[in-house]
Amino acid sequence: MEFSKNKKKLSIWALALGYFAFYVPYSGTTKLLSKGMFSKSGASISGFELLPMVLIGTLIGFIAILLITGWWKQAGKLKIGGITIPFVTNKYALFSGIATAVIIATTTLAYSFTGMSIVFAALLMRGGVLIMAPFIDVVYRRKIQWYSWLAFGLTLFSLLIVFSEKTAFNIGLAAGINIAAYLTGYFFRLQFITYSAKSEDEEKDSKFFVEEMMSAMLTLLIIPIVLAIIGQGEFMLSIRAGYTSLLSSEFIIPGLSIGILYSCLYIFGSRIYLNNRENTFCIPINRCASLLAGVTTSVLLSIALGETFYTNTQLIGAIVLIAAIFALSTPRIIELIQQNIRATQRTYIFVCPGNTGRSPMAQAICMDKMTDQLRAKGKIKRSKNINILSAGLTAENGVPLNSNARSALNHLEVEVLEHSSRMLSIDDIKSADKIWCMSSEHTQFVLDNFPEAQGKVTNLDANDQIPTVHGSDLLDYIKCAKKLDELIDVLIRKKEIKFS
Repeated sequence: MEFSKNKKKLSIWALALGYFAFYVPYSGTTKLLSKGMFSKSGASISGFELLPMVLIGTLIGFIAILLITGWWKQAGKLKIGGITIPFVTNKYALFSGIATAVIIATTTLAYSFTGMSIVFAALLMRGGVLIMAPFIDVVYRRKIQWYSWLAFGLTLFSLLIVFSEKTAFNIGLAAGINIAAYLTGYFFRLQFITYSAKSEDEEKDSKFFVEEMMSAMLTLLIIPIVLAIIGQGEFMLSIRAGYTSLLSSEFIIPGLSIGILYSCLYIFGSRIYLNNRENTFCIPINRCASLLAGVTTSVLLSIALGETFYTNTQLIGAIVLIAAIFALSTPRIIELIQQNIRATQRTYIFVCPGNTGRSPMAQAICMDKMTDQLRAKGKIKRSKNINILSAGLTAENGVPLNSNARSALNHLEVEVLEHSSRMLSIDDIKSADKIWCMSSEHTQFVLDNFPEAQGKVTNLDANDQIPTVHGSDLLDYIKCAKKLDELIDVLIRKKEIKFS
């Protein structure tokens, strides 16, 4: 998953798939730990005692990812005594990293509370974040597309379906406080990301992402240890016990594994949030991937352990989420349709210097021949899949067709089109299948100014004998029109121009 402008970056859907793939083992392992599945005696471990192992595992994962990928180089720099070290220079990335640390800690705890299902915990957390999305977009003036609203509504409807299940409301005070902290962390994180990132500038977004991760790492390293040392009460004592018994704990391997898995899913999830589209598009994608991962985990645990970890109502909610994913796929579906249309379209462009004489005459002649062929096949209308254009190399925009060119076309009984001169553009080059110039000099001019035209542009006359008519009389224009007519007939015979 490269961040460089010169490398192909993963699509938001590939990111969602990666997020889903890591979330399934992450949430499943966390739930199994809380049920004592990794203990020889069947003993379980509380979420607060497990937390230090998970946080350390997350730190290990973050450090490994930054070093292996080299992403740490994209952070800000600080010189100390001649030594340059990575440094957090964006204050919003710093604050976002602190909020991210809260999210990391509370996410793990949410899946460890006894009596609360994975799906219900996921719905509470994901639903709260989902509801934030449109409000943050409105505050930061991001346009919300109709399909984002549709997906938002479907995802919210999925949550309401599950909330209608009275038995799902099994949540204690500690779990409630934990989820409130989780949502608070997201409330601030999403605003920092929206304000300071989510742009077209990939380097800027990558720098924010890396600095946010570094800030989260520092927070995860320091704050929990300080709380464990000075904190009082049952929960703080459990966190302290997690640190003091870390190396001797029989849960250390699965605990560290959970943290490493979280560091991986964090990478995918954060890149979804940093996508430059509106939050009401990005967040439902993330939420759907997360919720479906929760349902998948529950089903897999039920099959493996012979104990039901989900309800039919929760499965119905998951089906609604699939509909939301289809709604979010609308831009991609539209893109595929457009690609299919472009694949069947053909664009031919005739080029001369001024675009008032030879190239518009060639365009008109070619279109006239297309019309004749289609009529011969019983088709009255011109094909919408074929574009026949003309353009100039040094043209002044908006100049009408030369009067002699108009008369020459009338002489050949070719329909005269409304014409306004224009310059050849890079968009023309990209869309064109073939570009024909009136001379080899013109062809070279196009190649010199538009290297992308290589393989598309050529001379209309291989012998380079199309006469120059600028400043000539009507007779010369008629001769030129006849020459163009002959050359275009050759192209049609050779099937270099196809009208069907």
